[in-house]
Amino acid sequence: MRIIDKHQLDADTLRRELEEARRVQEQCLASGVNHSTWMGAAFSGADLAYGYWKEGTDIAYALLKGEERLKAIAAGSEAVQLRILRVPCREEAEAAAMCLVWGDDRAAA
Repeated sequence: MRIIDKHQLDADTLRRELEEARRVQEQCLASGVNHSTWMGAAFSGADLAYGYWKEGTDIAYALLKGEERLKAIAAGSEAVQLRILRVPCREEAEAAAMCLVWGDDRAAA
C-alpha cells in the first residue's frame, strides 16, 4: 500500500473522488452480494484501486492496487485507458487489509 500525500489533490478533485467512492459503496450495498465477494470482483476488474479514510479532520488515501501498472505507464509513451476503483475505508487499517487481500500486497503475503 502506498499512502499518497494528501496535498497532491485540490479540494474539488478530492471531493469528486470521494463521491465516486461513496457510489461504489452504495453499489456494493445495493447488490445484496456478500461484501468480500463484491469487493473481490471489483478489485479484479480494476487496473488501479484507491482507498480513502478520515484521519483527524483530513482525508487520507492510498494506492491499493496498480503500482506496477503506473510504473509501466510512466516508462512508456503511449496513452492508456484505465479502470479505476475508488473505495471508502473506515480507517487506514481497513485500506491496508484491502491491499493485502485484493491489491498489490497480496503477492507479498
